[in-house]
Amino acid sequence: SGHLAGAAVDVYPKEPLANGPGFESPLRNCPNTLLTPHIGGSTEEAQRMIGIEVATAATKFVNTGASINAVNFAECDLRAIPSTDRTTVRIVNVHQNVPGVLRQINNILADYNVNKQISDSKGDVAYFMADVTVEDSKDINTIYEHVTAIGENIITRVLF
Repeated sequence: SGHLAGAAVDVYPKEPLANGPGFESPLRNCPNTLLTPHIGGSTEEAQRMIGIEVATAATKFVNTGASINAVNFAECDLRAIPSTDRTTVRIVNVHQNVPGVLRQINNILADYNVNKQISDSKGDVAYFMADVTVEDSKDINTIYEHVTAIGENIITRVLF
């Protein structure tokens, strides 16, 4: 009817396996229409970059607890603890997302200097990170034992 000047499509209800024979679409012979396969992540360069991005995110999660850009998990990140800081530890906790858990964790940390903390949730699971100044190394184990004893705890890590 002349209302649309043109269209470009790269996602289809049924994705074509290849261009050419076998690719059927009602848009195939429309004028001013560009049809391309949905292969943005299928080039060698894209696959290499995806691999680097995933490896970088996994390494950052293991080393710092950061979960930014997670797809099915809460997103949290805190500034890095300076390598010269020997008294700050990072408490990383995954727990059931129910009322009262943060209160329990903060009660455990109340006797320490909490430098920074963050929490986020996604559905039934919540994620908590806190940087805590601990003067006596025995306190690290005490904090860990108390946080892991919370009934809603899923997993807790302490990062140095």
